[in-house]
Amino acid sequence: MKYSHHSTRSSNQSREYTFSLWDGKVIVKPKLDMKYLYIETTSRCNLKCEMCFKQYWEDSEGDMDYDLFLKILDDAEEFPELKMIYFGGIGEPSVHPRFMDMVREVKRRGFALGMSTNGTLLRDDMLREFAELGVELIYFSMDTVPTAQNAITLGHLAAALTADKIRKLVKYREETGTHRPSIGVEVVVTKENYMELPELARYLKELGADAMLVSNLLPMTEEQVNDVIYDGSIDMEPVVDELYKVAHEGLYIKIPYFELRTERSCDFDENNVAVVRWDGEVSPCYRFLHSYYEYIFGRRKKVNAYSFGNVREKTLAEIWTGEKYTWFRFTMKNYMYPSCTDCSLRDACDFVRTSDIDCWGNEPSCADCLWARRLVQCPIPQHMFGKFF
Repeated sequence: MKYSHHSTRSSNQSREYTFSLWDGKVIVKPKLDMKYLYIETTSRCNLKCEMCFKQYWEDSEGDMDYDLFLKILDDAEEFPELKMIYFGGIGEPSVHPRFMDMVREVKRRGFALGMSTNGTLLRDDMLREFAELGVELIYFSMDTVPTAQNAITLGHLAAALTADKIRKLVKYREETGTHRPSIGVEVVVTKENYMELPELARYLKELGADAMLVSNLLPMTEEQVNDVIYDGSIDMEPVVDELYKVAHEGLYIKIPYFELRTERSCDFDENNVAVVRWDGEVSPCYRFLHSYYEYIFGRRKKVNAYSFGNVREKTLAEIWTGEKYTWFRFTMKNYMYPSCTDCSLRDACDFVRTSDIDCWGNEPSCADCLWARRLVQCPIPQHMFGKFF
């Protein structure tokens, strides 16, 4: 969708943009209305999970400079509606050499703090300090129920370690007399583990977890295409019914769609999220944080990293209220982009080969995004805020 920009006012608070749109004009007034700020403190990880983006991307790894981290927190104070700083991205936050310093600094400044972690590097003293500091939210990764029979496999070993961390964190937060951190578990569902989801949900409830976030697999290789369960090959209704039974017993469960639907709704857009990569680049979501190939219902697509600016060079407020980022959020929130995923021309169209641009002129393009289809999900703090805060 082509647009032209006509007028701008100078300050972040009073700035407005006028865009030509077909036969009319749209005036958009950007606001400092970011609600969740995701910070990829590192792109490194101590594990090598086969389904993870990290095994297939083209980017170099790195840790965020601590001075840059402090600058980002300074910038974040300009956003009056900011609800939480979240350590997320495509890396394991706890491998950063100053991870606990970062945790303490966020809490010292009075921000709410959440994070995604595999949990394997979290020591007991760190877990206890999370509870004492009042860290609001931690999402752990676990895709299977750890059992003695299967304990020799890497997946079950990691799950067993994670379960032990959850158990201890529940104990420490009870000792502090608060219900913090709230504990969620992220689960990636495939043909290998989908039947196990109700058992895993009951196991997590017994551990003392508060929430379970289920996401479908986004294939990175041709082989992984055969592992998805949203291609019509699996009847998920009985499994979903069992999950709802567990949810009614007290575990909050966020369930994705298991088939392609017309409806589109992006949690990153709806909740005013920005993501800062470890090197300072600002992206609108996880999908555009790094460059990699993905498979959309078996069709290979190149996703290229996209940044609206670098916080080394501009303030976060300047980037957020900039012309291109303002227009991007406007078009995404109003779903003013095509739907490549179910377009009859998708197999012959050059636009679907990459995420760079779509046939409506949007740059970058969300027209093939499985997050917007609610097939793939990431932890958004709003999932749990309504229940616990």
